[in-house]
Amino acid sequence: MKLGFRGSDVIAGPGRTAARGSSYLVGLILVALGVLALVFADALTVASIIAFGVLLVLGGLAELVHAIRAKERDRSFLAFVSGLLSIAVGGVMILRPQVGATGSGALVAAWLFAAGLFRGLTAILDRYRYWGWDLCYGILSMVLGVWVTQRLPTSAMWLLGTVIAVELMARGIAVMGASVGLQRRAVSSATPR
Repeated sequence: MKLGFRGSDVIAGPGRTAARGSSYLVGLILVALGVLALVFADALTVASIIAFGVLLVLGGLAELVHAIRAKERDRSFLAFVSGLLSIAVGGVMILRPQVGATGSGALVAAWLFAAGLFRGLTAILDRYRYWGWDLCYGILSMVLGVWVTQRLPTSAMWLLGTVIAVELMARGIAVMGASVGLQRRAVSSATPR
């Protein structure tokens, strides 16, 4: 079963309709998973933070082993300290995921505000075609960043899960739209002129 599409599918003609249908199905599954993730955004946030913590601990352990086995002592000390730091931060994220979520939420809020500010300023200064849309995006992004910041730590518990859910839904919609576009193109190219 084909799980995607390529530009050559458009050239291949109507014989690829079943493959395009599978792309649509994959997109539909991604949207459904995104909706499910949105319903359980809090749990998804906690699971994501814990998973990241586990990866940090494992990476820290690898750094410790490398530092102990290293021949150059000056570099091994830095790797040893870095490994200990990774284990400590990962351990906090595993044992207290709300702390990790709050830190992640603060970073996302700062990113939203900064991205919106730069996008809005660029739109105002350059005034390119349709600059008003970018200005609206910038204002909305800054407002969202301030809103998330004002509601920390509560907003942090759903923020990461919501971002993952929205990304899944957006990706699913994009795959479905591309699949429909390929089907329409195949039908129009198969129709005699």
